[in-house]
Amino acid sequence: YFIESTGWGTPFLLVPEATTVDEATLKLLSDAKEADIKLSKSSPLGVRFYNLENTTAQIEKKQRILNGKPGSPCTEKHLAFNTEFTEKPICTASHKYQKLKITQIESSGLSMQEQEKQVNEVLEKECICVGLSNAAAISYDAPFVNKLNAVSICPGPNLANFSQVVSLQTMVDHIYGRTNIITNPNRPHVFIAELKLYINYLKEQLEDVQRENCDAKLKKYLLNFYQNLQSGITYYRQLSEKMVTGKNDFQTALALADAELLIINSRYQIYESEVITP
Repeated sequence: YFIESTGWGTPFLLVPEATTVDEATLKLLSDAKEADIKLSKSSPLGVRFYNLENTTAQIEKKQRILNGKPGSPCTEKHLAFNTEFTEKPICTASHKYQKLKITQIESSGLSMQEQEKQVNEVLEKECICVGLSNAAAISYDAPFVNKLNAVSICPGPNLANFSQVVSLQTMVDHIYGRTNIITNPNRPHVFIAELKLYINYLKEQLEDVQRENCDAKLKKYLLNFYQNLQSGITYYRQLSEKMVTGKNDFQTALALADAELLIINSRYQIYESEVITP
């Protein structure tokens, strides 16, 4: 592709000169493995993003659930847009919304399994208005918003390949090939990493279909998604013939991805007239 440069984001969370992250969260980031960075449904807006597990914001959220008062106080109301239960918009991560929504789910007559699934989705919402700013407040010893001090942080999955807190100079040296600070010896090729993200997303969508009506439009979407992944693997195989280094590992990873797609099709019968529960 004659690529001359690439975009960089997440690794700079490990560069204190470039990003403002408190010491405790910096330690979580540097220790994070692949399983610690998950595609979450935490956003009150319903936008999917990757979230770091075991932050103080997540610990606080879980403690509120255990105390029987899920949701946040919602002091800032920057994301208060929901009017499902109230005339005045409220946030889906707020205590008020979650209490009303859970009551609705529990009286819906749905199966216990479906109720649990929907309640868990409600409880996953997290206050990010305050959480995403608190790392800076801690670092600069600034006053917290309404004395709320829990931290949220949203690194991309590539963070799992880095575990060193480094200077800006060292990070720049890494980007330009003068040093190597990647600590994962089995870091996959960027195309393979992206392919895995898409396969995992397809599996998640198919699991959701098991508990919903799968209309013709959704069936077509899932089939097209599956076929696009197959086409992508075919293209990558052709591309791999031009690779100078890492060819065998790349082709092995493609074979594993292809096998996983076949298993997915066997389980969910994507090519059949309907997607069915295995």
